[in-house]
Amino acid sequence: MSGMIVKRVKRARALRKQARALIAALAVGVIVSGTALALSAEPALAAPCCASVRNARLLDPAGMALAVRGINVVEKDAARGHVGDIGPQDFAAIRSWGMNTVRLGIFWDGLEPQPGQFDTAYLDRIAKLVQEAKAEGLYVLLDMHQDLYSVKFDNGAPGWATLDDGKAYVPTADWNDAYYVSPAVQAALDHFWANSPAPDGVGLQDHYARAWQFVAERFRDEPAVLGYDLMNEPFPGQDAGRLLYAMLARLSELLAQRPGAAHPSVDELMQMEASPDGRRQVTQWLDDMTLFTGMLDAGAPIAQDFERHRLMPFYAKVRSAIRTRDPRHILFLEAAMSSNMGVPTAIAPLADAEGRRDPQQVFSPHIYDIVVDTALLALMNPARLALTVAHHRAFAQQQHWPAVVGEWGAFYLNPAAAKAAQMQRRAFEQAGFGQIYWDYQRQLKDWPGLAALTAPTAAAP
Repeated sequence: MSGMIVKRVKRARALRKQARALIAALAVGVIVSGTALALSAEPALAAPCCASVRNARLLDPAGMALAVRGINVVEKDAARGHVGDIGPQDFAAIRSWGMNTVRLGIFWDGLEPQPGQFDTAYLDRIAKLVQEAKAEGLYVLLDMHQDLYSVKFDNGAPGWATLDDGKAYVPTADWNDAYYVSPAVQAALDHFWANSPAPDGVGLQDHYARAWQFVAERFRDEPAVLGYDLMNEPFPGQDAGRLLYAMLARLSELLAQRPGAAHPSVDELMQMEASPDGRRQVTQWLDDMTLFTGMLDAGAPIAQDFERHRLMPFYAKVRSAIRTRDPRHILFLEAAMSSNMGVPTAIAPLADAEGRRDPQQVFSPHIYDIVVDTALLALMNPARLALTVAHHRAFAQQQHWPAVVGEWGAFYLNPAAAKAAQMQRRAFEQAGFGQIYWDYQRQLKDWPGLAALTAPTAAAP
């Protein structure tokens, strides 16, 4: 009996010793893994999954420099399932044009049609497009798209997430002017930036972040996905009106300083902006770069306040949600929509809860002249565009970010735009920017400006 007890004691001691050894081994493994993450938060290129950012350079999964040249494919119509009839033949055409990237629009309305209910079938359709693009050797940048915030006004947020306080929606001839003048659009945006509770009591931004989690979970291991564009052209609510007023007030002041020249009041400038002839005159005045830069400078404090205090906390929330599912794919950050025409931005690199900079992020501005979406293409000014490029280039260098222009062009098959397209592409290349043209149409194959969009075939996933 005593012998059996001795044997059991010895056996217990042996088991405890083995357990201590196992715990020690596991502890070493945890410490080593933790140290590796602390020393290099970037994914190891030896185990390629995805494109990555290293030393302010965009790299393909093999660690080679990746120059993004692509086109937007965005189906805004909810009635067409936010997918339409895009298919392999379209991706084959895009690849044949020498492009290597598609910025593919996805929509919150499609992802979360009811609060907390995610549509797997919609994401399946998106995943099918990703695979079709991949088969043609294209990367896909997933872009959470919106215009005027909501499907109630244009596209983006679902109806249940559109808290407009019953205010009136004021459509405008130039669609994006509604940001500045429509009380319903502004109210809905203000509720979103305040993270007001949705009908289920969960904050609007919290819903949005969970929608991104849903996407990231699906694509976390997909090498053809270039990254996630967190929000298309973010813009404030009521502050949009303040921004426009401040810029036009400065323009009025500067015009008044010119002897003998017309100097309309702010209200008169507002009225001019609402008519084709008036907008033409304002655009011609803004050929004077002193007037143009003065106007931009007047709007910058309002735009930058929005970016610092509402946009960046929102981006941080979305980043945190995505990183719980996908630690590797690149986050593409856009500045406020006002930066499209050159207003300097104040966004900043994202970091984790301990303040460590997330290494996988790209600055993704949009660049358009003030004539975009109007009939004033002939008044496009290279100097205004050059100023916008210069602002974004200086900012990207300051923040140690690679830059990919997520949208430019919007020439819509206008044969007169071929030279403008060539001029802009050259400016982006000189600045070292990747570039993604707006937007894909099958008729582009016959557009005289297509040559300005093509390039030698680049590295593919």
